[in-house]
Amino acid sequence: MQKFLDTILNRLDRILPVKLMEYVRHFLNVQFLLFVIIGFINTFNTTVIATLLDMVISVSSTVSQVVQKYNITFVAAYILSMVISFFLNTFITFKEKPTWRKFIVFPISYIPNFLIQYICVWIFRHLNLNSTLAYAIAAVIGIPITFLTMKFLVYKKRTDSNLSKNTD
Repeated sequence: MQKFLDTILNRLDRILPVKLMEYVRHFLNVQFLLFVIIGFINTFNTTVIATLLDMVISVSSTVSQVVQKYNITFVAAYILSMVISFFLNTFITFKEKPTWRKFIVFPISYIPNFLIQYICVWIFRHLNLNSTLAYAIAAVIGIPITFLTMKFLVYKKRTDSNLSKNTD
């Protein structure tokens, strides 16, 4: 797969400016594709968990109002999904062993993504739009930002060249 992506990179290298190619290289590799696949799994997990929690909480209108005001179901679903994501990304995307340090630093790499998603969900709810759609759209917006912060903050010892050697 990386060889195919390298072919695309070589063709893009001929037509795109050098500075732009520096950014493209971060995203046109097997590591990023694995991250995106795990991101879809994580988005699905967050969406399903948050939606189920919304349904359970909506039984009580008073509790439901408090929960919606503070997006508590989204926060709870996000945290549960983050734990799953940590193990999937550690083992599959970055091919490393989990450590307590990585487990503690991992959520820090999600702060920009969380803020983007939280604001998106807040906007959707205040516009009385579908919360489930908000969860999904918000996750897509944060994917590239999360990948870069995770790659350089949590798994900084792992390089793309090392990864391509292991995946050929």
